Amino acid sequence: MSGYIRINRKVFKHPIFKEESFTEILAWIDLISRASWKVDTIRFNQYTKNVSRGELVVSPKYLALKWKWHVSKVRRFLGRLAFAKMIGIVTDEGITRIKIINYNEYQHSATTLQATLQANQHGKSDHILNNNKLNNKYIYTQNFNSFWDNIPSKMRKAKGKAFKSFKNIKTTLTIEELVTRYNKHHLINKEFTKHPSTWLNNECWEDDEVKGAETTTIKERMEKIGYKHIGSEGNYEQFSKDGKNYKIHKFKKDSTIELDT
Repeated sequence: MSGYIRINRKVFKHPIFKEESFTEILAWIDLISRASWKVDTIRFNQYTKNVSRGELVVSPKYLALKWKWHVSKVRRFLGRLAFAKMIGIVTDEGITRIKIINYNEYQHSATTLQATLQANQHGKSDHILNNNKLNNKYIYTQNFNSFWDNIPSKMRKAKGKAFKSFKNIKTTLTIEELVTRYNKHHLINKEFTKHPSTWLNNECWEDDEVKGAETTTIKERMEKIGYKHIGSEGNYEQFSKDGKNYKIHKFKKDSTIELDT
């Protein structure tokens, strides 16, 4: 079966439906429904932002509350959508802007249908070109987000610049080790801490002041107490023991072992 159906946004607030955690497909539909259907100006917290058709401005924390998910699950889900080129993500001034790629395929109107037909006829479209530009510039990898989300918040500025540097680094260190070394650099230098882009460009993870910051890895510590490492997802390492699966945060100090359900 092909084609599509129109769904009124009000369905998400209909009293007949029980409020429960979203499935991934429902979360995806919710993102599409929240995207602006026209060029508009919106207010988000203390900021006024312009949005294009197919864009929404929202925080992962809000989506976690709406979908009844943990915020880390929201970030992983958005990361997978971005990797699949279903969305583009831009973070600016602490605000997350999400662009639904190929929005017109999900929400046709007479105007956009005509624009699409004209674009096909001429072989190109400003709208499509703009989407590709956004893809190339703003889609952050899961590894980069794991690094970025776990360094001191005061250093998380100019994310795009840091991502450009991150893409070009060559190291055998894990993301966990890279985060540990950057955080040690910050602990030592405080207000003189280098911006992540400068630190990465200069390969400062090799500086003597931060070498050896990581003693034993989480994997080594867990295996010593009888857990078997079975993989990793996002910010978590995954283990099994006695027929049950567990997870533990890679970067948080004093993180505890959790059941992985």
